[in-house]
This record gives sequence, structure tokens and C-alpha cells, in this order.
Amino acid sequence: MDNITHSLTGYALARAGLGDTGRGATLALVLASNLPDVDVVTWLAGTASYMHHHRDLTHSILGAPLAALALAGVLRLTVKGSRLASLLLCSLLGVAGHVFMDLWTSYGTRVMSPFDRTWYAWDVVFIIDPWILLLLAAGLWAGRSRAWGGQLASVTLGLMLTYVGARALLHSRALDAAATRLPTGIRRLAALPHPLDPFRWRVLADTGDAYWTGELSLNGSTPALAKREKQPEDATVARARQADMASVFLDFSRFPWLRVEQTPEGTAVTWTDLRFEHRGRENFVTRIVVAPDGRIAREELWF
Repeated sequence: MDNITHSLTGYALARAGLGDTGRGATLALVLASNLPDVDVVTWLAGTASYMHHHRDLTHSILGAPLAALALAGVLRLTVKGSRLASLLLCSLLGVAGHVFMDLWTSYGTRVMSPFDRTWYAWDVVFIIDPWILLLLAAGLWAGRSRAWGGQLASVTLGLMLTYVGARALLHSRALDAAATRLPTGIRRLAALPHPLDPFRWRVLADTGDAYWTGELSLNGSTPALAKREKQPEDATVARARQADMASVFLDFSRFPWLRVEQTPEGTAVTWTDLRFEHRGRENFVTRIVVAPDGRIAREELWF
């Protein structure tokens, strides 16, 4: 999820009562609700470094609690009259909430790292969900009065979880509906959320030799899914896979779409993650140029 949503969630938890557990508790909740994204510093080493490290250790069952412990220690030293137990509780809840909410999206989170670096993504909500943002903002604004703030914050958090739970049920229905429109031999199937309409889902399916893509509506007519034949891989593509950026990207991408073109430099091997494909612009792409002599002449990655 985006950091505004994370911040508002942390503040809602504080207003719901956790902020009253001690001095610095509200600050701990808001900071901890964003703390796992400290891995943004890896962007200084380039986009490939960021993709390799983002939502990895700082978002894992090992790294997130350690980050919470460090935050609680720093706040205990800087906030007068604070108690370590309260700060640690709030910090742990903040980072746990952040990781939990990131799992809702389609980007993915390596929550089991470093024991298992598999990307887990539940595909339930869009990475920036305007309805969640609106609900949190409205609930906190309406509860700005101290008399009713705690109750309204609790109701707001409950409604947010109810909304996400409802989207999870719709997601399950979308997967079932998509499966009936596909041939046998599905290797991987995803229903990706629409940012506004909970009843609209984007279907991606891998059947080995082809991808099937299209839009699915749970409350209206749905056109047939489109078949996209995969391009066969040869020795040049195998060589491109050995490039560092290709390795990082293909580890991340669930639905990599391959294109091979001849350029003055050599053979350009390009993979696009179909989850983030948008008409008119390229998102989540890596391009590896293999020279005629087999050298990696150039490698790029952007999103």
C-alpha cells in the first residue's frame, strides 16, 4: 500500500486507544507503519538494487520485528517519560500492520525472507486504493473530537477490514469465473484488482505456451479472454537471462512477456511484467542487449 494509507492506519490505531498506552505511542505507531519502507534507500544504488531489496528483509517475519525493536529503542532515548514496553508494542503493531497491508496488493512481499524469498501477493486491493484512503480520512476527520474519536477510529478500522474481506471474496469469485473461460493446463492464474470497481478484475493466465489476458466483470457481460502466444526462447535469450538485471526482474515477475528484436548493438531481449502493463507506456520492463559475440552489451530495468 502507499505510505499515506499506512500513515493514516497507524494514526487510526493510535486514536482507537493504542496512543493512550504511553508517551510517544502515537509517534511510534505512525513511524512504524511506514518503517518497513526504509528499504527505499536501496534505490540509491539503482532500480535493480531497489527491486532486489524492496519488500524483502524489512518486510519479513525476521526483519520487521527487529526494525520495530530498533525504533522503540530510539524513541525511548528521545521521548521523555516514555516506556519501552508501550513503545515496543506500538512499534510491533505498526510494522505488522504495514506488512499485512502490503500482502493485500499485487506487487508482492517476501514475508518469509531470508528463509524463503518467494514473493507472496494476495491480489485483493490495488496498491493505492482510493476507497480505503477515503474511509480512513473521513473516519479520522469525523472523529477529530476527543469524545468520539476513539470509537470512530475503531469503527473505521473495522470497516476497512470488512471492505478488504469483501474484496477477498470477490477475488475468489473472479478466479473461479476466469477458470471456466480458460483451457486446461493452467500453470498460473491471477485476478488483479481494479482501483475503483471491486467487481472488475484483470485476468492473467499462463498455460505454458501462451498467456491469456482480459477484463472480467462479476456483475456484467465479460468478453472472451485474448490468447497471446509466447515467443520461443533460444540461446541468445538464455544468455540474456544470465544478466544481473534480468535475474532480478525474472525473480520478481509472475507473468514476464518476452520480446526479441535486432538492433545495431545486437539482439535486444525484453521482458515486461504483464501485471503492470498499460497501453501507451512501458512499466516494469528489463531490456538486455546481447552483442553478436555473446557479451552483454547493455542492460536496463525501469518501472
